[in-house]
Parts: sequence; C-alpha cells; structure tokens
Amino acid sequence: MRWKRHEAPRLAGLVLALTLLVPLPSLARNSDQSAAYNAATGLGATLCTLVYTPLKIVYAAGGSLISGLAWMWTLGDKDIAGPIFKSSVRGDYVVTPRNLEGRDKLVFVGSQY
Repeated sequence: MRWKRHEAPRLAGLVLALTLLVPLPSLARNSDQSAAYNAATGLGATLCTLVYTPLKIVYAAGGSLISGLAWMWTLGDKDIAGPIFKSSVRGDYVVTPRNLEGRDKLVFVGSQY
C-alpha cells in the first residue's frame, strides 16, 4: 500500500498524539482519584480503544474465516475448527481505564475453553 504525500503528515500527527496521550493516566495518578485522573484515564482508554478495537475485529474476522475453512476442510470436525474460532473471537474488544492502570489484563487472544 502506497501512502499519498498529503496523508503522511496526518498519520504522523495521529501517531504522535497517541504516543503523547497514552501515558497520561499514569502521570495523572494520585491517591485520591481526582477528577483530572479519572478524565485522563477515560481519555486514554478511549484513544486506545479507537486503535485497538479495529485491530481486534480484523483478527476475529480472520480467525472466523480460517475456522470456517478448517471446518470445511475437515468435513465438519468441530474439534479442529472450534478452538481456532474461540481463540480468535473471545477476548476484550474495548480498552478500559482498569486496563491502563494495570488492574485488569487486556486479553487479545481469547481462551479456547
């Protein structure tokens, strides 16, 4: 995929903004959970979700496709296709402030069981 010249500055600006804004929750953290801290973690989670969710959806769609192909190739064997489907579709689709604080683990590849 080739980038057009006018798109490169936009992409660079987006990457720079995300790079600068993602650490905000850890910088704003204090013991009394101020409004500024809550706003920073909410903003950070929202910005991370804008990048993370489309990637997770593409991953889940690709896993679903591969699972369907495996199911057809094995003549309907769910023992082969099921784990592929479950591990690609399960997991988190949204980044929360708790993920940014390190209190909850962000799960990209879901459990098969």
